Amino acid sequence: MNVKAYLKIKVIDGNGKCTYYRRYRSRSFVANFIRQLFTNLSGQGINNVNTSGGSYGISYVDNIIQLDGSNDSRYGILIGTGTSAPSIIDSNLSIVISNGAGVGQMQYGAVSVTGAVTNTSTNTGYITVTRTFTNNSGSSITVSEVGLVAWSGDFGIQTNQFYLIIHDLLPSPITVPNGSSLSISYEIQVAT
Repeated sequence: MNVKAYLKIKVIDGNGKCTYYRRYRSRSFVANFIRQLFTNLSGQGINNVNTSGGSYGISYVDNIIQLDGSNDSRYGILIGTGTSAPSIIDSNLSIVISNGAGVGQMQYGAVSVTGAVTNTSTNTGYITVTRTFTNNSGSSITVSEVGLVAWSGDFGIQTNQFYLIIHDLLPSPITVPNGSSLSISYEIQVAT
């Protein structure tokens, strides 16, 4: 089986017109993802690293939850202004853009997850995680990094832990003008 992730990015102006669209191959799953997958498949407990850099225990009943609501920059798809190359041991984006309408902030929409879609003629399947961010800060904001942060809920050894599973540095930073929105999608594919 082959697992791939793609990052789709759109900038939509205040009139609803798409002014920028790119699709990139995501190459930056981090160690937290494989640790969570290991514990879910093996049933064994293991330690993971949260977005604050602290170690916490996970078990097979913990999940990779993405369905965050609006106005929350703790998990789901996050955006940032950092420029450091991703590393396998990353636990968060370098510099997260926080939720809000103040200077340097963007308003986080709710996360949606679609799928699982399968295509038997091509032996492929995928899910898509999407979030829209609105810039009402009063000036343009440049986004240079994107990530997918999961929530380990009230199920396992410890509760309410947030952990990074994908961290991508964009090939070129994207400027989001005031009054525009940024739509980010991660499409995770499997193929046989």
